[in-house]
Amino acid sequence: MRHTLVISDVHLCEGVPGDDLWMRWRQNPYFPDTEFAAVVDHLLSDALDADDRLDLVFNGDLFDFDAGRVIDGKAQFEDLPRTEPIAIELLDRILADHEGYVAALARLLRSGHRVIFVSGNHDPQLGFPGVRIRLRERIAAAAGHVRFGDQVLFRAWFWQGPDGIHVEHGNQYDTYCSFRYPMAPFLPPERGRDREIHATVGSMAFRLLGARLGFINPHVDTSFLMDLDEYLKHWFKHYLFTDHSLAVTWLKGAFTIATRVALGRDKGSPDRADQDVQAASHETGADVDEIAQHHALFAAPAEESFHRVLREFWVDRMTLGGLSALAILTPALFRNRTAVGIAIGLPLLFAAYELATPKITLDDNYRLIATRAETIQKIYRLKAVIFGHTHVPYGRWNDGIFFGNSGTWSAAYRDLECSIPVDPRGKPVIWLRAENGRLSGGLHRWNGHALVADYEKVAPVDHRHFSESMPPIPVPT
Repeated sequence: MRHTLVISDVHLCEGVPGDDLWMRWRQNPYFPDTEFAAVVDHLLSDALDADDRLDLVFNGDLFDFDAGRVIDGKAQFEDLPRTEPIAIELLDRILADHEGYVAALARLLRSGHRVIFVSGNHDPQLGFPGVRIRLRERIAAAAGHVRFGDQVLFRAWFWQGPDGIHVEHGNQYDTYCSFRYPMAPFLPPERGRDREIHATVGSMAFRLLGARLGFINPHVDTSFLMDLDEYLKHWFKHYLFTDHSLAVTWLKGAFTIATRVALGRDKGSPDRADQDVQAASHETGADVDEIAQHHALFAAPAEESFHRVLREFWVDRMTLGGLSALAILTPALFRNRTAVGIAIGLPLLFAAYELATPKITLDDNYRLIATRAETIQKIYRLKAVIFGHTHVPYGRWNDGIFFGNSGTWSAAYRDLECSIPVDPRGKPVIWLRAENGRLSGGLHRWNGHALVADYEKVAPVDHRHFSESMPPIPVPT
């Protein structure tokens, strides 16, 4: 029997020493290394027969190259270039803090199984040849310098197995995290410089905001998707009496993102899109025409909608709010009718803008991702389509076709103390079995002792609270 096991969004990064609330989500006790090793040992000792073969697929964001380095025991707030040499250094640092993870992979490979690394939006650096070589070397060293050959595979965009299973991270349908060319997501080359990955808006947001706000867990949407009054309460509770600044970090990060988007937009070209399709066909073996249809489903990168970026990071409201506050002071400075008109008109204009401009939520992006799975299944005539990225696990069978999301293994907790898991049912794993041309299985949970089936469910609508009731998702024709 052939097995496919899919895990996504582990977000391995360097551990931050200490046990205080600041950056607790990056402290070693909350990484999933021990649980992953236990899953591997369970598979090898109890779940797989001697002649079974397993494909373990890491479906994107296994590594978090956006989290930054730890130097002298402190997380560094830096935005290093997304180049191959720096990516290799970051990989070495990450793996040094996760030796148990590497050792578990080595045990799995020594038993004759395969491991496939699919790139996500936080680890597109896995597309660099040097990074792939270094990861292979580190796993081989952990296994006693055994060379595993084609037992270790890499996919820059998606992987399709021999049983009609499609595994893809899913960020290409999220406007904030999509690359125009996932097979080669690079900036235009410049003489004398290393090739560099083009930063998505989501990557910039994580580096300049999420990874720097130590009292906010970037792996849990409710920790940073707050209203203004909630942010004020959060600041008063966690930041007011510390040396850390919420306001300065937010202001600097938000305006830096807006400036970079305004100056660095790339409209792309048909030639590069065609090259991307050809490269994907070469790497995966899938049909060129089908990949072209698949490529056309991508969400347009957020940088194409400058206003959307301004809105998402509150740059528009901070700017208009600041101008409105100044306008209110103008009568005291100038004492004429024009000044009074400005004092009344600009705040009213700000209020009208806020009411008239629709608020954009992550739910819109996440629902779009789910619909894309249906379309991809039709393009390739697949038996299963599995995404990650949203951190929301689900599994459902529809007329013999499996649709699922492998969720997250990140340090996702409802509280800063990391005592209440966002999803208390256990770490999610998609586990499919193929025998005699038929698939079975689905979403499972690791309960500490075994993988327990949990796939007779419909995809949740509220990614923040793991609601289990959702109306049927409309499938685009």
